[in-house]
Amino acid sequence: MAEPRSYQRPPQVFISFHGDELRDNFIRYLVWGLRDERLNVFIDRAEANKRDIRNLSTKIEESNIADVIFSKRYTESEMCLNEHQKMHEHVKKSNLKVIPVFYDVSISDVKNLEGEFGNHFEEMRMKYANDPLKILNWEDSLSSIAERTGLTSEEHGMGLGLVMAIVKAVKSELTDSSERRKITKGQVYVLASAAVFIFSLIVARLLCTDVKVYKAVKCFLGFPVLVGVLHQLYCLKKHPNR
Repeated sequence: MAEPRSYQRPPQVFISFHGDELRDNFIRYLVWGLRDERLNVFIDRAEANKRDIRNLSTKIEESNIADVIFSKRYTESEMCLNEHQKMHEHVKKSNLKVIPVFYDVSISDVKNLEGEFGNHFEEMRMKYANDPLKILNWEDSLSSIAERTGLTSEEHGMGLGLVMAIVKAVKSELTDSSERRKITKGQVYVLASAAVFIFSLIVARLLCTDVKVYKAVKCFLGFPVLVGVLHQLYCLKKHPNR
């Protein structure tokens, strides 16, 4: 009887957005589009303002990709700014891919904190004037993520066209990541064999001069190296980084 296949959780997409502004229209269609592609989607619910930041960080850490939907009122939400900072931290650790989406706001406004987007941030700056480090972290994360290649409503519109572009970008990122991680059995064998050959050849030569002893030492050294290399490559294939 064949063994049942182990369950593999579908890739998760974390969506960061200003709820009051986008939840009931654009985000609803985006979630449908992503779930149609069998992706697990996490969005904060109406009670997000009460959500513990540690739980929020866990959800971000569990995700493969984050879609940041920058809108004019994004920076009036402390929760959005905290989400954004956490995403930026995971991006710097190479644990998360982020796709910035500029929804009815220009890239320049986000980068330079200008326009209505910038005005709301200035209100937050005044609110937390006694916590300059918080403001600095928010500014750094916003400018850094905005530098990344993203999607704009100016190019794709603010409806279905933009939703389709986001879904396509997410699928592309997941495919690229999967291909970079993929290691075939043949590649494992070749890499392991090459490592064993080079290691045993060099080290055995250094340890002995007698030909018979050299061959024995080479085999003796080669086996544990082979086991070690195969184990590391197996772990890389079984548990790749996101």
